[in-house]
Amino acid sequence: MTEKKSAKNPAEKRAETRETLEKMKSVELKLPNLPIYVFKVKDTSPRGICFLVKADSDILNYIQEGQILDLKYHTENTTEPSEVFTSEIKHITKMDKGPHKDHKLVGLRILEKLN
Repeated sequence: MTEKKSAKNPAEKRAETRETLEKMKSVELKLPNLPIYVFKVKDTSPRGICFLVKADSDILNYIQEGQILDLKYHTENTTEPSEVFTSEIKHITKMDKGPHKDHKLVGLRILEKLN
């Protein structure tokens, strides 16, 4: 893993550079017998994305690291169709500090495009 430095985080330890999401705006998660959940995307890398979930959200009882899901991704441009990707949950990380301290960060690895 490489160590990257930035003004916001002097010792960035992610393997890939993260950037603010420009294209994908939200992720839609639908599991059997549950309502549809839509989450705002926080950031992205070439092979994945992260989104925030409130730490007390019921959906956290139904997802886990390593789980493979077909998720619908929505762009900022509402005239563009949504895209469905098979994605793997790589991590679910508790946010201890900052503006998202009452959330968990869910990291996804996009495996393949379905439509």
